[in-house]
Amino acid sequence: MKTSEFTTLLEQNPGLALYFEYQEGKYVRTDYHITEIKNVSYDTVDCGGIQNAWNEVHVQLWENQIPEPDHHVDTTKALKIFQVVDKVRSTLKDVEIKFEYGNASFPTAILPISNLLNNGSSIIVQLTPDQTSCKAKDRATSPEEAAAACCGTPVKKSIQLSAISAAECTPGGGCC
Repeated sequence: MKTSEFTTLLEQNPGLALYFEYQEGKYVRTDYHITEIKNVSYDTVDCGGIQNAWNEVHVQLWENQIPEPDHHVDTTKALKIFQVVDKVRSTLKDVEIKFEYGNASFPTAILPISNLLNNGSSIIVQLTPDQTSCKAKDRATSPEEAAAACCGTPVKKSIQLSAISAAECTPGGGCC
């Protein structure tokens, strides 16, 4: 889902409770905070030697160690946070939005939206962990090309180590 699609959803559903399901049946506590909205730029080179570049928006969800029963983020408050950020610097609109979350029993991860549920009184944003992939294999146009694309077969190398006595190793001697 693009950032603009998410903020449009917030605009079109004012005042609804906003929940995040980070694993099936497991939810970010209802007293979470949106602590950062990040424009993230990636500049990578894959194992096939091809440079890749893309942008994403990451929204950080955080739970205070001490529960805050009177604190909640609804769609209106979430939209206001996006607007505050946009006054400082523009949030990328036409890129994928993901959510950063972790707690004591779930390691911090960047999670894309897999589904949205709107029951009229709340919106549940269902998140699913990304899978890693090999871009070189993903670019392949045949099974044979895919088999040869990713990292190749490891080559075994033997390295002969010679013994160096402590007496031979002196500062500036080049043995270290």
